[in-house]
Amino acid sequence: MASLKPWALLSLTLSACSGGADQANPGATRDAATDTFRLPEIPDLNQDAGVADVLVTAVDALVADVPVTAVDAPVAVEDVPVAVEDVPVAPDGAALCDEPPSCDAAAPSPSAMTSWRHLTTRVTVALGSARHRGRDLFLRPADAQWGIARFAYGPADDDLTDEDVEIFLLRGCRTWERLGEARTTRDGAHATVEGVVDNGGIVYFPIPESARLGVGRHRLRYVVRGDRTVADQYIEVLSPGAHVAVTDVDGTLTESETAEWITVFGGASPAVNAGSPEALWALARRGFIIFYLTARPEWLTARTHQWTRERALPSGLVHTMLNLTGATGAPAFTFKRDELLILRSRLGRPVEYGFGNTDTDAQAYDAAGVPASGAYYYRFTGDRRGGQLNNDYRALAAPLSEGPRYCR
Repeated sequence: MASLKPWALLSLTLSACSGGADQANPGATRDAATDTFRLPEIPDLNQDAGVADVLVTAVDALVADVPVTAVDAPVAVEDVPVAVEDVPVAPDGAALCDEPPSCDAAAPSPSAMTSWRHLTTRVTVALGSARHRGRDLFLRPADAQWGIARFAYGPADDDLTDEDVEIFLLRGCRTWERLGEARTTRDGAHATVEGVVDNGGIVYFPIPESARLGVGRHRLRYVVRGDRTVADQYIEVLSPGAHVAVTDVDGTLTESETAEWITVFGGASPAVNAGSPEALWALARRGFIIFYLTARPEWLTARTHQWTRERALPSGLVHTMLNLTGATGAPAFTFKRDELLILRSRLGRPVEYGFGNTDTDAQAYDAAGVPASGAYYYRFTGDRRGGQLNNDYRALAAPLSEGPRYCR
């Protein structure tokens, strides 16, 4: 059995990190001077030996390991090349692109609260704080457009089923409009959409043709009618000339691989590795869309968005694993590889820059075609597969700011 990140041990017992900035006010943060502790390194996936289970003394008495099933075969990706139009590119000396939209307009006004449809919902809601999250999407202009969000409460991630949710759209990150209402699913009631399997508590909302999204970034806000808790989803409709940079989060951007775990136990919000915001902003100001791809569990989606705002990183899209536990090792590699292959099929080209700090990052980026010249690994001693060693992000900002612009 592949070892699990600390998330696997915490997911069933804690909800301190659940919800986004609109659902709870984060406490004051400070940068930790040193790591409190460090987990064992993940063995190289090329070794024949399996990855040992992570043993964490502090929580042994609370929870048991939850197995993660690895999927060895890559996700099916269309072989037909996507037509990419020639888009004029500004020369190196041209002005920088506009900053990516933050989509932070004041929240819309929801309708009046309603009674719960089911008495059992009161039990679900009493289990703990809301852990709702949307599923961010990269879409081509001709793709089917879906609003997708999951609604759950408490440390066991108990589904909110068969209850009403009001949906709003921040079109182009500028103007709110009401799209309508939907009802959360019961297990297996809906077909899988964008890789999201219906295991209950999900809204699948087909965006009406009359409200179809144009090229650019958009935000959906979901408001539960029974208690006004919320979820947010970001959708990027890709232009033919769109370019994306991908980055891992834990250890790559955060001060250590386990820093967010400490936050779950009430510690400070993780510090960001020095210079990493400036490095990513250098690419964002050249027009690159930032993709935060992390093998964290799904319930940390909103928290991940919140942390990037706290640490002044460029706004972007977030994908976590679609499970309660997250993963390391082979399952994390498979997840990241498949996500990047899907994105490659929609872009018509591989992602051009990748940032990571583990074997799984290096192997996933290599398998998805990220050029070795654009792959940077932070304080990494493993096989970089031709990628670049990055011991200090502060040395990257200047060179990353050079090169073609892909302004939208």
